[in-house]
Amino acid sequence: MVRHSLKGADIPQETLDKLSEQASKKWPEPWVSATLHAIHTRNLLGIPIKEYMPDNLVKERIALIGDAAHVPAPITASGFNTSLQDAVELGKCVAKGVKGDAAVRALAKYESLRLNKVQRMVQSGKSFSYSYGRS
Repeated sequence: MVRHSLKGADIPQETLDKLSEQASKKWPEPWVSATLHAIHTRNLLGIPIKEYMPDNLVKERIALIGDAAHVPAPITASGFNTSLQDAVELGKCVAKGVKGDAAVRALAKYESLRLNKVQRMVQSGKSFSYSYGRS
């Protein structure tokens, strides 16, 4: 379990060597020179990225939206926008009221509109992360 970011001095040399090798093979100038300098001087951070893929967004009369419901990798640049989309769709779904069984139906509708979309978004970030820097 990762509980914090790593400072450059705390990153194992073997990891830095692998990063240098991959950067040299994959990145064009000026990025490779800047990256190699940061690695050589250990002027970098190792920041853990956590993603969360939801199985559902709703349970009975409770719905989750935004980061409480799904967490994409930062590379997707979609967290804030997706949270707004969740809120808009949830608002539309409950606009006619939530008395009695209407709440359960409204939330089921919300989940049907959003779940596959947010799962694809989280998966796209995971796929990019897994492929990044690989041959």
